[in-house]
Amino acid sequence: MTTYTPNLAVTKEAAEDLSNDRYRFVVVDSDGKVRRPDNATEQPFGIIQNAPVTGQGASILPIGCGGSSLVVLGATLDEGVQVAMEYTSATDAGKAKAAASSAYQVGPLLQGGAEDELGEVLLASMTVKA
Repeated sequence: MTTYTPNLAVTKEAAEDLSNDRYRFVVVDSDGKVRRPDNATEQPFGIIQNAPVTGQGASILPIGCGGSSLVVLGATLDEGVQVAMEYTSATDAGKAKAAASSAYQVGPLLQGGAEDELGEVLLASMTVKA
C-alpha cells in the first residue's frame, strides 16, 4: 500500500481549474499562482495535494521539502527510478516520468506502479539540469 509522509506544505492560489490534478506536479506562474506545466522545460515547484478550482488555495508539497508525496505516474515505473515532471500533452501534464538527463530530476520513487496509478516519490533536493 502506498503511503506518504509530508514534511512541509504551502498554499498558493490556483491559476486554473486543478480539480482533476491532485497528486500531479505544478509550476508557479509569473503572478505567483500555480498551474499545470505548459512545456517540458518548466521547473516543477511541487506536488498538489488537493483539488482546487481557479482562485482557490492549492495545498502543495514543494520539491526539496523533505518527506514524500503520492504522485500520479505517467508510465509504468519501478521503485528507485529517478522521476521528473511529465509534459507530452495537456492530458499528461504534471504526471511523473522517468527522468532524462536534460530534465529537472525530482527524486526517487519509493513505490512504483503502472501508468495512472499512484506512486510515492521522495521529495529530495532537485537536481538542476545543465
